[in-house]
Amino acid sequence: MNKLTAFFLLLLRLAIGWHFAAEGYHKLKGYWEGPTETVVGKSKPFSSAGYFREGTGPLAKYIRKEIGDPDDEALRLLTPEPAESPNTPLHARTPSLLAQEWADYVRRFGAYYGFDDEQRKKAEEVLMKVEDAAVRWLTSREITDKNFQAQTQEGRLPAPVRLEQYKQKLEELAEPKYSHLEPIGSDAESARLHNIKAEVVRLRVGLLNDLDEYTQDLRKELEKIPTPEQKKAVQDKGPPPQPAKENEKQKWIDLATMYGLTILGACLILGLFTRLSCLLAAGFLLMTYLCMPPFPWLPSAPNNEGYYLFINKNVIEMLALLALATTASGRWLGLDALIHWMFFGSRRPAP
Repeated sequence: MNKLTAFFLLLLRLAIGWHFAAEGYHKLKGYWEGPTETVVGKSKPFSSAGYFREGTGPLAKYIRKEIGDPDDEALRLLTPEPAESPNTPLHARTPSLLAQEWADYVRRFGAYYGFDDEQRKKAEEVLMKVEDAAVRWLTSREITDKNFQAQTQEGRLPAPVRLEQYKQKLEELAEPKYSHLEPIGSDAESARLHNIKAEVVRLRVGLLNDLDEYTQDLRKELEKIPTPEQKKAVQDKGPPPQPAKENEKQKWIDLATMYGLTILGACLILGLFTRLSCLLAAGFLLMTYLCMPPFPWLPSAPNNEGYYLFINKNVIEMLALLALATTASGRWLGLDALIHWMFFGSRRPAP
C-alpha cells in the first residue's frame, strides 16, 4: 500500500468519525437541554420514534411492534367506547387507552404532592369533567367555537368526520397492493401511495394535537388543587409528573442511538478499537437502511435529498466502514498503535 492510499484512508476514517461524533453530540445536547424555545418555534429533544413510525422497511415494522404502532395507538386514544344505554354518562365512553393514561397521570400527580382524601376527590372530579369534554368533542358532529378557531381546514371539521377520514385512509394504505412487497409498477402509483401515507400522518397528528389540548386542560386544573405548602414542600423533588408516561423501550433506543453515535465517532477519530468500531458503525448503518430502504416498491422516504434506487448514502458509508475494517488504520495513526505496542511490542502492521 503506498503512502497516498494510506493517507486518504486515514482521512476517510477521520471524516466518518467526525460525522458520527458530531451527529451524536448534537442529539445528546438536545436531550440534556430538554425542550427549548427558538426563533421558529419549540425545539424538542431527539427521538427516533418518527423515523420508525414512517419507516417502511422490515426492521421498522418489527420495532413498531415492540414500541407500539402509532396508528393503532392513535385509534385507541380517539375511538370512544360504545354507549351501553341512552343514559350512559359521557365520561364512561372515554377511549380505553386515554382513560388509562389520564387516570395514571392523576394518580401520579396526587402521589407527587401528597394529596389527602378531599384533594383526591377533587382530582377525580376534575378528571371526570375533562373526560366529559373530550368525549363530547369526539362524538359530536356539531360545529363548535373550537372548530372556528382552528388553524387548519381539518380542524374546522367535527372530530368524528376527521376520524372517519383517518380510518378510510388507513384502509386504503392497508390494501393488498400496498401492504405487500410487490412492485408498484408506475411512478403514478408510487406517488399515490406516498400521498396516502402523508394524509394518514397529517390526519393523525392533527387529531392528536387537538386531543392534547384536553390533556393540558387536565394538567392546568390539577395544578390548582395543591396548597402553597404542598408546592413548597416538593421544590426539591424535581419537576412534577408529565401527563404522558415515557415509553421505556423508545427511551432506551434513543439513548443507545445518541451515546452509540458519539462513542463510535470518538473511537474512529482517536483510532481506538478501530476495526471493532468500524464494524459496529457499519452495523448501525445497516439497521437504518433496513428501516427505510430505497426499494422501488416502497414509498420514498420523507425529506429525500435525491432519487435513490436500492443504494443510498447509508449504504455507501457502510461499505466505506467495512473497507476500513480490513485495514490497520488505528495502528497507522491512533491509540491502537499504543495498545499494540504495550502488548505486542513495536511491530508495525504489514503494508
